[in-house]
Amino acid sequence: MKVFFLGWTRFVVVLLVLQVGFAGWGAVTAGDERVMRFIVHAGNGGMLMLWLMLSVVFALLARPGWKAVLLTVLSLFMIFMQGALAYGFGTEGVRGGIGIALHAANGLGILTVQVVVARLAKRAVDAKRAKRAARIEVPA
Repeated sequence: MKVFFLGWTRFVVVLLVLQVGFAGWGAVTAGDERVMRFIVHAGNGGMLMLWLMLSVVFALLARPGWKAVLLTVLSLFMIFMQGALAYGFGTEGVRGGIGIALHAANGLGILTVQVVVARLAKRAVDAKRAKRAARIEVPA
Protein backbone atom coordinates (compact mmCIF):
# COMPACT_ATOMS: atom_id res chain seq x y z
CA MET A 1 0.00 0.00 0.00
CA LYS A 2 2.96 2.31 0.62
CA VAL A 3 4.00 2.04 -3.03
CA PHE A 4 0.46 2.85 -4.15
CA PHE A 5 0.38 5.88 -1.83
CA LEU A 6 3.69 7.08 -3.26
CA GLY A 7 2.29 6.85 -6.80
CA TRP A 8 -0.93 8.54 -5.70
CA THR A 9 0.90 11.47 -4.11
CA ARG A 10 2.97 11.93 -7.26
CA PHE A 11 -0.25 11.95 -9.30
CA VAL A 12 -1.71 14.64 -7.02
CA VAL A 13 1.47 16.73 -7.38
CA VAL A 14 1.12 16.55 -11.18
CA LEU A 15 -2.52 17.67 -10.93
CA LEU A 16 -1.48 20.57 -8.69
CA VAL A 17 1.19 21.66 -11.18
CA LEU A 18 -1.45 21.51 -13.93
CA GLN A 19 -3.76 23.59 -11.71
CA VAL A 20 -1.16 26.35 -11.49
CA GLY A 21 -0.75 26.16 -15.27
CA PHE A 22 -4.51 26.38 -15.82
CA ALA A 23 -4.67 29.48 -13.62
CA GLY A 24 -1.89 31.13 -15.61
CA TRP A 25 -3.51 30.06 -18.88
CA GLY A 26 -6.74 31.78 -17.84
CA ALA A 27 -4.98 34.87 -16.54
CA VAL A 28 -3.31 35.72 -19.86
CA THR A 29 -6.57 35.99 -21.83
CA ALA A 30 -9.65 38.21 -21.83
CA GLY A 31 -13.35 37.96 -22.57
CA ASP A 32 -15.26 34.72 -23.12
CA GLU A 33 -12.08 32.73 -23.70
CA ARG A 34 -10.87 33.72 -20.23
CA VAL A 35 -14.08 32.44 -18.66
CA MET A 36 -13.77 29.12 -20.49
CA ARG A 37 -10.16 28.71 -19.39
CA PHE A 38 -11.01 29.42 -15.77
CA ILE A 39 -13.79 26.83 -15.99
CA VAL A 40 -11.01 24.28 -16.63
CA HIS A 41 -9.15 25.66 -13.58
CA ALA A 42 -12.28 25.42 -11.40
CA GLY A 43 -13.11 21.92 -12.67
CA ASN A 44 -9.63 20.63 -11.92
CA GLY A 45 -9.85 22.28 -8.50
CA GLY A 46 -13.02 20.35 -7.76
CA MET A 47 -11.33 17.12 -8.78
CA LEU A 48 -8.36 17.99 -6.57
CA MET A 49 -10.74 18.20 -3.60
CA LEU A 50 -11.87 14.65 -4.33
CA TRP A 51 -8.31 13.40 -4.87
CA LEU A 52 -7.13 14.94 -1.60
CA MET A 53 -10.06 13.41 0.30
CA LEU A 54 -9.02 10.05 -1.09
CA SER A 55 -5.41 10.88 -0.22
CA VAL A 56 -6.32 11.08 3.46
CA VAL A 57 -7.89 7.62 3.30
CA PHE A 58 -4.90 6.19 1.40
CA ALA A 59 -2.46 7.80 3.84
CA LEU A 60 -4.24 6.16 6.75
CA LEU A 61 -4.15 2.79 4.99
CA ALA A 62 -0.52 3.08 3.83
CA ARG A 63 0.78 4.23 7.23
CA PRO A 64 3.73 6.27 5.88
CA GLY A 65 4.10 7.99 9.27
CA TRP A 66 2.01 10.48 11.21
CA LYS A 67 3.77 13.46 9.71
CA ALA A 68 2.71 12.42 6.19
CA VAL A 69 -0.85 11.73 7.34
CA LEU A 70 -1.16 15.08 9.14
CA LEU A 71 0.30 16.98 6.18
CA THR A 72 -2.19 15.23 3.90
CA VAL A 73 -5.03 16.36 6.17
CA LEU A 74 -3.55 19.89 6.13
CA SER A 75 -3.58 19.82 2.31
CA LEU A 76 -7.24 18.85 2.34
CA PHE A 77 -8.07 21.71 4.73
CA MET A 78 -6.07 24.14 2.59
CA ILE A 79 -7.87 23.13 -0.61
CA PHE A 80 -11.25 23.65 1.08
CA MET A 81 -10.06 27.16 1.97
CA GLN A 82 -9.39 27.93 -1.71
CA GLY A 83 -13.01 28.76 -2.50
CA ALA A 84 -13.31 31.04 0.53
CA LEU A 85 -10.14 32.85 -0.45
CA ALA A 86 -11.15 33.24 -4.10
CA TYR A 87 -14.66 34.54 -3.43
CA GLY A 88 -14.85 35.51 0.25
CA PHE A 89 -13.19 38.88 -0.27
CA GLY A 90 -15.36 39.79 -3.26
CA THR A 91 -14.26 39.98 -6.86
CA GLU A 92 -13.69 43.70 -7.27
CA GLY A 93 -11.17 46.24 -6.05
CA VAL A 94 -8.43 45.90 -3.49
CA ARG A 95 -10.29 43.35 -1.35
CA GLY A 96 -10.81 41.13 -4.39
CA GLY A 97 -7.15 41.43 -5.29
CA ILE A 98 -6.12 40.46 -1.77
CA GLY A 99 -8.43 37.44 -1.90
CA ILE A 100 -7.03 36.27 -5.23
CA ALA A 101 -3.46 36.81 -3.99
CA LEU A 102 -4.20 34.69 -0.91
CA HIS A 103 -5.88 32.09 -3.16
CA ALA A 104 -2.73 31.88 -5.29
CA ALA A 105 -0.36 31.75 -2.29
CA ASN A 106 -2.48 29.06 -0.62
CA GLY A 107 -2.49 27.05 -3.86
CA LEU A 108 1.30 27.15 -4.02
CA GLY A 109 1.34 26.16 -0.34
CA ILE A 110 -0.80 23.11 -1.13
CA LEU A 111 1.65 22.15 -3.86
CA THR A 112 4.59 22.54 -1.46
CA VAL A 113 2.93 20.45 1.25
CA GLN A 114 2.10 17.71 -1.23
CA VAL A 115 5.71 17.62 -2.48
CA VAL A 116 6.78 17.09 1.15
CA VAL A 117 4.16 14.32 1.52
CA ALA A 118 5.50 12.66 -1.64
CA ARG A 119 9.03 12.76 -0.22
CA LEU A 120 7.84 11.27 3.07
CA ALA A 121 6.00 8.54 1.15
CA LYS A 122 9.19 7.81 -0.79
CA ARG A 123 11.13 7.48 2.47
CA ALA A 124 8.50 5.07 3.80
CA VAL A 125 8.75 2.94 0.65
CA ASP A 126 12.56 2.96 0.82
CA ALA A 127 12.48 1.92 4.49
CA LYS A 128 10.07 -0.92 3.71
CA ARG A 129 12.31 -2.12 0.86
CA ALA A 130 15.43 -1.92 3.04
CA LYS A 131 13.73 -3.95 5.77
CA ARG A 132 12.67 -6.57 3.21
CA ALA A 133 16.19 -6.71 1.73
CA ALA A 134 17.72 -7.18 5.19
CA ARG A 135 15.51 -10.26 5.76
CA ILE A 136 16.47 -11.80 2.41
CA GLU A 137 20.26 -11.36 2.70
CA VAL A 138 22.20 -14.57 2.34
CA PRO A 139 25.28 -14.91 4.54
CA ALA A 140 28.54 -15.36 2.65
